[in-house]
Order: sequence, then structure tokens, then C-alpha cells
Amino acid sequence: MHSVLIIDDHDIVRLGLEALLSRCPDLTLAGWADNLQSGLAQIHRQCPALVISDMGLGDSHGLETVRALAQAQGTRRLLVVTMQDEMLYGEQALALGANGYLMKGSVQANLVPAVLTILHGGTWTSPRLNARMVDRYLRRNTGAKARAEEGVSSLSARELQVLELLRSGKTTKEIADQLQLSSRTVDIHRANMKKKLKLRTGAELIAFASRRA
Repeated sequence: MHSVLIIDDHDIVRLGLEALLSRCPDLTLAGWADNLQSGLAQIHRQCPALVISDMGLGDSHGLETVRALAQAQGTRRLLVVTMQDEMLYGEQALALGANGYLMKGSVQANLVPAVLTILHGGTWTSPRLNARMVDRYLRRNTGAKARAEEGVSSLSARELQVLELLRSGKTTKEIADQLQLSSRTVDIHRANMKKKLKLRTGAELIAFASRRA
């Protein structure tokens, strides 16, 4: 059984959520609250597996509500159920630690699937919001990849050798041994390559090298 805490300052909404959740035998109601402070107290007392909460409560509004609940829940799960436009707040709520964002207008059809998805380790968003996030991710990563590819022409012959050896999975020490360099010199080459390719971390450099296979 998974315990669920509901936080909403409208009784009709809370009762509707309870009725929908009662259809699932794997869920049990841990309690309810009508404001943030009461909800936080319930979280510390009940340790629910999942909190379902609106963003707008009597004593808290917007993303600050999400931030406070996510911090209180820790590694447990949080589903935001709200009237606030998902295209304005959805991504930010997820970034703050929510595991799902559900508009109240779609609760009847989607509440139980969303809850079960989240409780089993997934994330719930609408197809509309998910498409936007995927598009943003692809555009961001395509741009980063293009910028990195442009930087290849600025690499020295030695740096290209290091890049090729990184692609083959060799460590800094193995590269140093093969090229008869010190490990520090290899690290300098790696740092220079990251700068030229506009990559931030060693992991990004290795991923870039692997894509060139």
C-alpha cells in the first residue's frame, strides 16, 4: 500500500481527488491539509509515499509551494495538481523537485495513471508539455553539438590524437603512456580541447569523442 497526502484549500477538490484515488486498492489516504504549514506538518508526521498538492494555497502561492514541499518530501514523491498553466510553470515545478504536473481539468482521466506512474519511479506530464520539453532539449543539444563540431577545426594535431584515444576508451594515463607524454600534459590537452569545443566537463568531452566514432 502506498500512502498519499492531499493538500488543497478547496474541499470539493479534495473530496474529488479522494474519490478518484479510492478506486485504486494499492493506495491509502494518509491525511489531508488545506494550507502549506499544515501540509508540511503532516509530511513530517506521516511520511507519505506521495504528496498531491495545489500550487496556490491560503498561506503559499506558486513555485514557492512546490519548493517547500519538494524539500520536505526529500526522496519521496510529489505530484502538482493545479489550475496554473503547465506551459508557464510545469518545467519549473519539475526542476524544483516535483515528479509530475497535472492540470485540474484533466484530473478525472489522468489522476490515477499519474499517481501510479510516479509511485513506480516515473514522471508524469501531459503530451503537450512533454513535447515542449523534448523539443527544447533537442534544440539545446543540437546547438551544443554544432558548436562543438565547429571547434574541431581548431584542434591541434596532438589534440586530435588525444581525442581519438579518448574515443577508444583510454584513460589519461594510458594516453600519456601511448603518446609518451606526462599525465599532466594530457590533462592540459583535455582542458584546451574543452575550451575550443565549448564543452564544460570531461564527461561531455568523452561523449563528444564517442559520437565521432
